[in-house]
Amino acid sequence: MKDNKKTISDLFDEGIGAIKSTSAQSKHPESCSSFVSLLFKAKEDIHIAHIEQRSKSLATHEALSIFYTSLDDLLDTFAETVMAIHGQLTISFQAANVTNPLDYMKKLYVQVEQAKKQYTEGWILNQIDEITQLIAHTIYKLNYVTAAPIQ
Repeated sequence: MKDNKKTISDLFDEGIGAIKSTSAQSKHPESCSSFVSLLFKAKEDIHIAHIEQRSKSLATHEALSIFYTSLDDLLDTFAETVMAIHGQLTISFQAANVTNPLDYMKKLYVQVEQAKKQYTEGWILNQIDEITQLIAHTIYKLNYVTAAPIQ
């Protein structure tokens, strides 16, 4: 009589093979690439707006700097971990001229919240929540912070 019990290592080995064949991966690698491209574009658009300094406001300048530097780390981790599960990403974008950073960030917030619906994994949703939190905090700074207090 053959023993059909599976060991933990058997289950683990089966699980590794299953990662690459999940329905999520085959369902939307292009939309994953589009979403990651959107975030890379936002980082670069805001970095350029920061450098061009159209508003001549220190508060805006600093808010944009915090946004693109913080997004860089979040985006790197997000892109790598999403690619591990959903497959190879193709990142493509063209930077745009941002004339109104507050409007840009509000639109970005809506786009990120919309794109979030394509994911079901809790850990991916957590990463997106960190990105939307950063966007919301930047919106706050652009809307309510006018200047640093004089020391």
